[in-house]
Amino acid sequence: MKLKILAYLTIMLSFGILSAHSIFSFYGPAEMNYQRDTYSEGMGGTGLGDLFRPNVSLLNPALSTTIDKMHFATALSMGYTTYKNSENVSFKDDQIFLPFFNMIIPFRQHRLGVNFQNISSGRLSTEQKYRREIDEEEIHLTEIQRVDFTLFKAGIVYAYQNKYVDWGVGLNYIVGHDVRFFRQDYDSSSLMTSRFETEHTFNNPSIDIGLAKKLDNVSVGLAYSLPVELKGDSYFKTNTLNEKVTQAVFEYPAHAALGISWKVHELFFVSSDVDIELWGNTKNFENPVNTFRTGFGISWAGNKDSRRYLARMPLRSGISYKNLPFEINDHQISELAYHIGFSLPLKTHDSYLDVAVKFFQRGDENKHNLSENGFLLTIGTQGFDFLRRPANRKAPREIPIPDRR
Repeated sequence: MKLKILAYLTIMLSFGILSAHSIFSFYGPAEMNYQRDTYSEGMGGTGLGDLFRPNVSLLNPALSTTIDKMHFATALSMGYTTYKNSENVSFKDDQIFLPFFNMIIPFRQHRLGVNFQNISSGRLSTEQKYRREIDEEEIHLTEIQRVDFTLFKAGIVYAYQNKYVDWGVGLNYIVGHDVRFFRQDYDSSSLMTSRFETEHTFNNPSIDIGLAKKLDNVSVGLAYSLPVELKGDSYFKTNTLNEKVTQAVFEYPAHAALGISWKVHELFFVSSDVDIELWGNTKNFENPVNTFRTGFGISWAGNKDSRRYLARMPLRSGISYKNLPFEINDHQISELAYHIGFSLPLKTHDSYLDVAVKFFQRGDENKHNLSENGFLLTIGTQGFDFLRRPANRKAPREIPIPDRR
């Protein structure tokens, strides 16, 4: 019950900005967040097994063991996407959303955390104008379609630092909704505006399990999210009707992931991740298929002992590839993305401002009648041990007396 209340309160406080955009949102959950932190996003979306840095990637609860003191992390993502269809008609749309926030409290070998994640979202509105002849009268109409799909996850994490293998468990509550809106506006007063809307709301608990192990210069992470059937209510709305019609069901699939990181040098690292989601076992939308995602990234950790600010800046880059969980015209829809990132060291010890930029391209207008490309800028913060009392440098101190002998 407490998890459910936490999820609803978080969504109510931040609902206004929690949405990514994709033209493929009309077919299913196109914009997926693979629950990596901002550092990972600038490194090809990798880092599930990276134990060589403070890592708050939420898919693997065992990564909380990389945190040694009170830790807070959050981020904001924003960008532009350009859509194009087979008729060479294009338009641009902006987006902004909060991908996650995470707070971890360490105690000896134990880690306790609370977090919120935007695991999937898609909000888009399209408008088309037509000209028709009705009863020998030329009528102009505007047709508006809108989709608003979101899946949020809020929960608590417990992790244990073990000499054999670190492990963690996340107890979450998933809340989501799917709204489909259609309206026709006529310029003639003799024709009434047509409006139809379906709204589905759903929720249920979920569980994440994670393992992590460091072996000299290599670290490995495994994560698994159990499948869950989200249940709620469905509503149908028109100009004159607004009623509950049936129970809503959304099947969230099993998600398995593997990550490997290699410490090539004290300051140079290589990472690779693989994610598999079994959307093909669900019945949420037409033509569901299992998704496969892989990423590869390299990073320069930055020389903390250098007096030059630029030399202390961690730098990274990577590439990722995935397919969407549905097909159009019997063709798979792929996404290819390029990632770059860097971190700005802050005055507070071990605190950073992380920046990641992702350039992506999805779909093919010749195969799918639609395509999109764009970029996403993510700015995140991590560190800030605000529970620890700072040293009192203003208190009276004893002045040493020189020895006169």
